[in-house]
This record gives sequence, C-alpha cells and structure tokens, in this order.
Amino acid sequence: MAWLVDTTRREVSRLHSQRECADAKPVAAGKIKGVAFLGVVKLLRSRKDDSFALLRPELHHYLTETVHPSGWYLEAEHAELLKAGSQLFGGSPDRALELMGELAARGHSEIYHELLVGHGSPSRTFAMWTTQHDTGELRRVRETATRMRFELVKFEAASREQCLVLTGYFRGTFAVNGFSDVNVEKLGCKLWGDDSCVWRCSWKRPETGE
Repeated sequence: MAWLVDTTRREVSRLHSQRECADAKPVAAGKIKGVAFLGVVKLLRSRKDDSFALLRPELHHYLTETVHPSGWYLEAEHAELLKAGSQLFGGSPDRALELMGELAARGHSEIYHELLVGHGSPSRTFAMWTTQHDTGELRRVRETATRMRFELVKFEAASREQCLVLTGYFRGTFAVNGFSDVNVEKLGCKLWGDDSCVWRCSWKRPETGE
C-alpha cells in the first residue's frame, strides 16, 4: 500500500521502505540533458571536499568540468549525483531528495516563467520531460476536478533517487502554479516490479480556495 506524502505530514512511503527492490541500482540506460541537473551539480560544488569523498572517482569531473546545459549525460550518473547531494543535507536523505525536487520546480518556474506559471495548470511543466530526457514519457490522467494521476512509462533509467526527486517536483510544480494543500501519493514503481512509475496528485483548487 502506498502511503500519503504531503508537505505537513510526511508519512513513510514505499519508496522509503527497506525493501530490497526499492534499493535496486538504476538501469544503466538513458540520458538526461545538462540543464535538468545543474542544480545538484552546483550543490555538490558548494561542498566540493565532501562531494569528492561521496562520489566515485569516475564522477569527479562533474565537480571540476563544465556541464553543458544542452549536452546529454547518463541518467545513471545523475542518480549517483543526486544520492551524493542528498547526503549533504542534515536529516533524512530521502526527505532531502524530495526537497531537491521541490527546489528544481521553483527554479524551472523562474527560468520558464511564462511557460510554467500563471496558467492554472501544471501540464506545460510535465510536457518538458521529453525535452530533457531521451527515454520515458510522462502521461497524465485527470481522475477528478482536484486529482490527477501521472505515469512515467517506458523509462529505462528508473532509480530510487529520481523517483523521490520527482515526488518533490510534482508537489513543487503544483505549488508554483498556485494550487494549495498538494498531496502526492506513489502508486507504482518499476523498482517494485511494476510496469511503470505512477503518482497521484491531489490539491485544492486555487480559484475557489476550498
């Protein structure tokens, strides 16, 4: 059973469990555009000495060399950067990964403000997935007026870190679009043996304030 994750009462979800499959290594396939993970690179570089110790030597170049926003990089390496970045925060690394997702959503809203904010819908944000990843498709299904399901299908680079970041990213994206009391529930995950990663997002409508 997937437990509820929200901004005020953070229950333990299946992604936070100790199940062996939840800690499976990411599949070494797929690439991500540099612009999508500049945030975690900046975080790691701000604590460079600690980051060198957390990353394997093959990834040290991310701490010293230019990451090109339009370049393509391995999703599996991105997952390792996220894991190292989460260990730089105090407290739970899992909570840190969700926070990194929320901060990424806010950062994207500043860069792509006209595209993402003020339309009363987060759909444009999620359409950006295909511009930043060369594998996977993010689909959305509206279930009710205040509830929507998101399915990440055919994503060949699933990782625990990416899933937790996406949980925070979904929450943050609805928040920057003016929605309140946003809850995110993880329903399925490739790391649990499911066909795809699935989230359910619910909120209160900003225009009614309910």
